[in-house]
Amino acid sequence: MTVLVVEDDKITREAVSQYLRLSGFNVLEAENGEKALDFSRRIDVALVDVKLPGMSGIELVSEIKSRNPSCVVFVVTAYDDTETVKKSVESGADDFIKKPVNLELLKLKITHALRNRVFHLYRNSYLKSLKKKIFLLEKTAEEFFTEYEDFLFEVLDILNMLSEYRDAETYKHTERVGWLSGRIAEEMGMDEAFVTEIQFAAPLHDIGKIGIPDRILLKPGILTPEEFEIMKQHTTIGFRILSRSSSPILQLGAEIALTHHERWNGSGYPKGLKGKEIPASGLIVAVADSFDAMVSRRPYKKPKTLEEAFREIEDLSGKFYSPEVVKAFLKLEREIIDVYRREEDENSTHGGRSSHKSTPGESMEGLRE
Repeated sequence: MTVLVVEDDKITREAVSQYLRLSGFNVLEAENGEKALDFSRRIDVALVDVKLPGMSGIELVSEIKSRNPSCVVFVVTAYDDTETVKKSVESGADDFIKKPVNLELLKLKITHALRNRVFHLYRNSYLKSLKKKIFLLEKTAEEFFTEYEDFLFEVLDILNMLSEYRDAETYKHTERVGWLSGRIAEEMGMDEAFVTEIQFAAPLHDIGKIGIPDRILLKPGILTPEEFEIMKQHTTIGFRILSRSSSPILQLGAEIALTHHERWNGSGYPKGLKGKEIPASGLIVAVADSFDAMVSRRPYKKPKTLEEAFREIEDLSGKFYSPEVVKAFLKLEREIIDVYRREEDENSTHGGRSSHKSTPGESMEGLRE
């Protein structure tokens, strides 16, 4: 049986080799990885030092296993830290020997390994096959989630476009509500995943309006009590549309669709929830939705100025809206005004939204959104 000793320290290499020769083994010596590879196909056991000049011991182990799968490879090193052990195992090493080497123990390990070469051969073959399968599974999973993510965003675009076909101004409203909701959640210290999800889910808050007749949705005036009851149904319609999906974003969208008209004091709909009974997503979108509705032109109302809308949201804190959400929203006042005015300037040449001083009785109409 042939043992290869790969060690750059001459004294250590010769001492180990001499002991193994006296123990009856045929021994080859190499001071570096390049020379060791010359012997790799005609050895039964390799003792490989981790610290080698040129090619590292870890790289050498992998190369020997690739060229001679039946060879039993021992990593020999003074370093037994977790990272070294991990890399040794990943490279295909069969065992790990700590320096200074106990020669008697080394002899026993080699003898035992040679008696169980078949086990080591099949073990390494199995591990190699398993590693390949894991790689393929990870690659397949990565491709699946990439495709799933692309598909999900396409679905979100399609759902948002449904609103555009009903009412172009409402479509712009949903985009702004998504941005506002994300910024409020971020200001409140919500985790990054929630901030991202609510940004994509919030624009779906009014998806249920595809089930509301145009005569009500686009009515240029205040709704009758009967019409308003029909309008309220957009919350439950939206929930039914979105809740069937297993997507976290669409599930959050369903929650928002159902609860964004609930009010802090319990006066909202459809369930009359109050305070902390309302999920955080619904509390956040309630503020974002109401604010944007207040400053947007609709067939049934004229827009408020940005400043008026901020003061109205502030006045209704603790009544209609969560005080915590309103506090975060007000901290963003300067940023929001800048963004809205930039958009207003861009739209001004195309007949976009304009602001005016509100008249008595208009203050609550935004809640229709």
